[in-house]
Amino acid sequence: MLRTLRVRDLAIIDELEVVLEPGLNVITGETGAGKSILLQALDVALGGRPDADLVRGGAEEGTVEALFTVVPVAVRELLRAAGISEQGQTGELIVRRVIAKGGRTRAYVNGALGSLPLLRELAPHLLRVYGQDEHEALRRVETHRELLDGIGGLGSTLEEMRRRHARLVAARQEVAHAEAERDAAAERSELLTAQLQELERAGLMAGEEEALGGERVRLVHAERLATLTTAAEAAAYSEEGACSEGLGRALGALREAERLDPALAPVRTLLETALAEVEEAGQALGHYARGLTLDADRLDAVEERLALLARMRRKYGGTVEDLIARRQALMAELAGGGSEERLASLGRAVVEAERAATEWARRLSVERRRVAHQLGRAMTAELAGLALKGARFEVRFGETDGRPIGPEGWDDVEFFLSANAGEAPRSLARVASGGELSRIMLALKTQAAAETRGATLIFDEVDAGIGGAVAEVVGRKLQQLGRTRQVLCVTHLPLIAAFAEHHVVVTKGVIQGRAISSARALSTNERVIELARMLGGTQVTDEARQHAVQLLREAAGRKGVILQSLTGEVGFE
Repeated sequence: MLRTLRVRDLAIIDELEVVLEPGLNVITGETGAGKSILLQALDVALGGRPDADLVRGGAEEGTVEALFTVVPVAVRELLRAAGISEQGQTGELIVRRVIAKGGRTRAYVNGALGSLPLLRELAPHLLRVYGQDEHEALRRVETHRELLDGIGGLGSTLEEMRRRHARLVAARQEVAHAEAERDAAAERSELLTAQLQELERAGLMAGEEEALGGERVRLVHAERLATLTTAAEAAAYSEEGACSEGLGRALGALREAERLDPALAPVRTLLETALAEVEEAGQALGHYARGLTLDADRLDAVEERLALLARMRRKYGGTVEDLIARRQALMAELAGGGSEERLASLGRAVVEAERAATEWARRLSVERRRVAHQLGRAMTAELAGLALKGARFEVRFGETDGRPIGPEGWDDVEFFLSANAGEAPRSLARVASGGELSRIMLALKTQAAAETRGATLIFDEVDAGIGGAVAEVVGRKLQQLGRTRQVLCVTHLPLIAAFAEHHVVVTKGVIQGRAISSARALSTNERVIELARMLGGTQVTDEARQHAVQLLREAAGRKGVILQSLTGEVGFE
């Protein structure tokens, strides 16, 4: 229950405190007095987004503080989960929101710093607000299913439906992605196959390019190489006075010397080694020189092969060894496959997700039809008590055969109304008048009240489009709701305000050249004056006063008798 609302430095409010009571509370006041600001402040307190210019001019920040008593169990569980202790022995909850100029805010829950997500989780358990234009939602058929689900308390079932539908959508997206990958892989496979065939035709071998490069040099310079190596062979080995001949003479002399001095043996070994190496080098040079040929055809073949290798390296990048590694990688990738097996597995996942979603959509549909049957009977009774005697309310469902499953199942829901006995029900969105819509929405909210689990019900000018006897009926219905829970109603109709057990008036005045809004609870006599103002305007006449007294007397019913003394004081006995 909302016990106290304090507001400071917001819009035209300097500092204001509203104390509310159990039962039906009404807030009245002239247009522009600040009633809507109170509701806006309450919305901000519970996580709503403040307007950028909400802070009162000249103030650095504004605050709104709400005190709730006898809070629901769900609120206590949320507080415990957030590590926030309860206040007092009765489990009070104090929510405070500080709004800085520019829009930045801070939130406190029972004195501890709180988060906006926590406030927004708490909000539906503490307050349910029904706006003045909400009944116009009934003109949009697409809202009827949402209303039915809310009234039937199908929130958890609906959430599971959304989860299963999300899994189905995700499974289908996986299949689509895999199919796209498969198609892309098929196109890629053609490209890779062509590349592999090209690399295989090239017959690449490690070290080939370096070997061909050396051969090319020998073929290009064969004549010069033959001349140089032949000369080198002659000087080292074959011509008269060659290096090997000199080493032979030196070695003969050293052997003779070694007979005289064995210490020369190591030197002799060195000369023997040198002579052997010179002779081997000479033979190798001779062999090399004899092998050199001026082969133009072979040079062309080498040049062509080197050009091919260069083109391949430019095309694919890297060295010949890198191209060989690429060839092996292409062979492995093309041999991989497995896309069809993966698609088959994903297809089975889609079938399972469809089965689960279909099963839950069927269950949700059954629950909706159960709620719809109960709602039709309950609404017919409610409407009779709202001056629509003889009216009949029905909930109808569209055909579901062949309909795809959506996040809310597959049901199309539409409300139908027969406003008068003997008439066939017709689409509520097309036939109901504004006054009828207001009463129907009130009746729907009355049915939904059981699902709010102790939350305060706030009706913001739900009296739009009604008056006279209908307003009295609506007032009695709000009074009836107030017997089991706290109800707060912002109204311009005295016929509704008269039924309140607690009446707050919001007024606007000018202090030191600035508009200031204030609010206060009314005594019984002050209620008469306020109702008289609502009946007759700014000039409160005796007739308006007497009418106001009569309204209070009729609204009081069996609860008490309204007395009016000769001095004009009014009270209950």
